[in-house]
Amino acid sequence: MKKILISIGGLIVLVIAVLLIAPLFISLEDYKPEIAEQAKAATGRDLKIDGEISLSLFPTVAIEVNGVSLANYDQGQAKDMVTLDQMALELQVMPLLSKEVVINRFVLVNPIINLEVDKDGKPNWELEGKTEAPKTDGSASDGSSADSSGAPSLGGLSLGDVRIQGGELHYIDLVSGAKEDIEGLNLEIALKALNQPLTVKGSLDWKGETINISADVANLEDLMNGGSSQLATSVESNPVNFGFEGSAQQGKEFALAGALDLAVPSVKGLTDWVGAPIERNNENTFEKLSVKGKLDLKGAVIAFDDVALAFDALTAQGALKIDSSGKVPDIRAALSTGVLDLTPYLPPETTSSGGEATGATTSETAAASGGDEGWSEEPIDFSGLKAVNADLALKTEGIKIRKITVGVSELGVLLKGGKLTADLKQLSMYDGQAKGKVVLDSSKSVPTTAIQFEVADVQAEPLLSDSADFEKLLGSLNSKANLTTSGNSQKDMVSNLNGTGDFIFKDGAVKGINIPGLIRNVSIEALQNSFDDAQATDFAELSGTYKITKGIFDNQDLSMIAPLFRLSGKGTVPLPPKTLDYRVEPKIVGDLEGQGGDSGATGLAVPLLITGSWSDPKIAPDLAGALTDKLKDPASLIEGVTSGEGGLEIPKLPIGGESTEGSGVEEIIEKPKDALKKLFGN
Repeated sequence: MKKILISIGGLIVLVIAVLLIAPLFISLEDYKPEIAEQAKAATGRDLKIDGEISLSLFPTVAIEVNGVSLANYDQGQAKDMVTLDQMALELQVMPLLSKEVVINRFVLVNPIINLEVDKDGKPNWELEGKTEAPKTDGSASDGSSADSSGAPSLGGLSLGDVRIQGGELHYIDLVSGAKEDIEGLNLEIALKALNQPLTVKGSLDWKGETINISADVANLEDLMNGGSSQLATSVESNPVNFGFEGSAQQGKEFALAGALDLAVPSVKGLTDWVGAPIERNNENTFEKLSVKGKLDLKGAVIAFDDVALAFDALTAQGALKIDSSGKVPDIRAALSTGVLDLTPYLPPETTSSGGEATGATTSETAAASGGDEGWSEEPIDFSGLKAVNADLALKTEGIKIRKITVGVSELGVLLKGGKLTADLKQLSMYDGQAKGKVVLDSSKSVPTTAIQFEVADVQAEPLLSDSADFEKLLGSLNSKANLTTSGNSQKDMVSNLNGTGDFIFKDGAVKGINIPGLIRNVSIEALQNSFDDAQATDFAELSGTYKITKGIFDNQDLSMIAPLFRLSGKGTVPLPPKTLDYRVEPKIVGDLEGQGGDSGATGLAVPLLITGSWSDPKIAPDLAGALTDKLKDPASLIEGVTSGEGGLEIPKLPIGGESTEGSGVEEIIEKPKDALKKLFGN
């Protein structure tokens, strides 16, 4: 037995001696042609080794190759697909006997990889060498055992000094024109065993910025076998910072669950950096973005819970789910926000000449230019409504759109197949409330829109001032409308507008005009100078109903009730040309009642015709028509305004601006022809 042990010991010493001494007598330079030939057969490309090759076999297998290059395909832009200054590999021998791989050192120095797609769409990484079909009997081509994937089965893997230094990756696609360059790639990998933590740290330069990356996997073996493992990863750079800490699972579908933290110092800077710049109207917009929440990813479904979102000055909290497994992404979200000031994200207001709006109101600008701006004929792009399906619930403390300010609001949005339904469940605005629904169906060749809304106790003056620069009407507004339209442009939608509605203003005033004074002085000069910001007409109630047909607003029952006078009106407002064709009939009555008063009370009527454009309306008396009607029954002119107990003194009605004793209602009754001459001349 002793002799046997001595013999075995001597054999081992001899083997070790051979492993140590053999590399000294083997010229690896002689094997370069054979190595190149085998590489050519395997890849179809020429392999060159311009540097030295060194080899040691014990106590570790170590090989070092310098100056390696693998040729590109013939039509490639770069000469070589891969170049490498040095590759050094050192692994332990004894663990190989138990099919374990223990790599002490694996270093790639200055590897440069050129990936290309030619004009016919063929990539250079599709190699054309001879490949041996994998065997299906569970053995490798060399007779050794293999796992179900055809790769040798390893009992364990251990990585020591594994590094990439100064790597570069270049990509060019001649079909799409895409081009990317990654430089300064440095990577370090550490893994004691498959069931031990894996650590990856590195950095790279892309588009002039350095990106630092790191990843820690608690148990790589469990992850590779379809189980789960704790995972922490981060990306740090000037344009974007990202962090995730949780668990990962590699089963039928890859899954992640954990805490996510995304921080972007400037969204504008990020989009510029990645080559997809966005236009902005305000230099303070599209800046800071922060997203924090719990991520749950399973295949094509991403869910965020406990989301805290901050974008510029906007904030939101809630939950979000995105399912990209269908033809288009499906988004479901429930968010609550602070005050949403959307004004900085809107394009600047423009004048008719196309420049930025000044402090002048819309009507003033239009009047100065001599007419109204037309409705835009530019096609509206609704394609975005077909790119995604969504079910959104939004609650906000307030919304600001230019000068329009609303309070607490609740909105539900359903989008499917290009059909958008926006359900405004609550909207606090200008001391009142509003609700409504908008249905926009862009799935048809000509998009259609249906609008329903209802407002209650909304203060008209700030609403109309903020939304339309109209500051002439005060009062508490209640209104309902049911409208429909269709079209691909603003002009088409206005021209195809149809529907009905009603309105009532209570306890209000019309600023800029004194209607009772106008009734007392119906001269042409008075009408031309009837609008004066210092004047106003108070009323108890202003109401009416309307019908819109093909963009023509039609109202036949306008009624204003106020002490001592009433006003009725009817006519049309054609929306497409922005014109007016309206007749109002104010009249003095012997009634001090306001709300609840008789809107049809009789009295002295002075009709007015309002015509022309919205920006420059023309007002003229319609006395000829009125007198023609009234002279059929002269007594009706003073019915309801006669003197006497409980009545009122008949007001003097100066004709033509003259104030003479006895000129009044009686003059029109007794001498109608003379009165008409004074009004309109001889």
